[in-house]
Amino acid sequence: MSKVLPNLVMVFAFLLCGLCLYQWNREVALHKEMAAMSEDLYKKKENIQGLELNLRRASDEISRLEQVRKDLIQTKMTNEATIASLTNEVERLIRQKDAVTAQLEQYKKALDTANESIVKQNEDIKRQNEMLQSIARQRDEKIAELAKVVEEYNKLVKDYNKLVEDVNRMNEQAAAAAAAAEKKK
Repeated sequence: MSKVLPNLVMVFAFLLCGLCLYQWNREVALHKEMAAMSEDLYKKKENIQGLELNLRRASDEISRLEQVRKDLIQTKMTNEATIASLTNEVERLIRQKDAVTAQLEQYKKALDTANESIVKQNEDIKRQNEMLQSIARQRDEKIAELAKVVEEYNKLVKDYNKLVEDVNRMNEQAAAAAAAAEKKK
């Protein structure tokens, strides 16, 4: 009985260690995944900044070309071919801007999806931590109950030993009394 309790405590300790190792391993994997996502997000943001710079340049170019077009209208009909080519370039830049805007929306959706996944994972971790705390409380209650039973058992053994000593003492006294009675006869 004296070896069962320590062995039981050791088993629980090893189980808890294993559970901790499992959680740490999973946390490391999640942190690596977060780092990869963060790096990917950084690259995408950098790409977006480059595209926004190109967009600003294109917007500035459009403004400049509009001014050129006004100047050319004032100089009359000699430059109509140039105006047509500039109009085509403006349309191409608008299409490019629309494509960049659509790509930006896709990036935003991907980021939202990743954030939702992380929130769900955090909720799962919180739920698992609560379960671990509940299991630990139950374990502590069982250990307290076992300690109480062991304490009662020890008290019972102590009372039994005292009773045996009392009986032995009484037997010795009876034997001494019988021996004294024998001597008197």
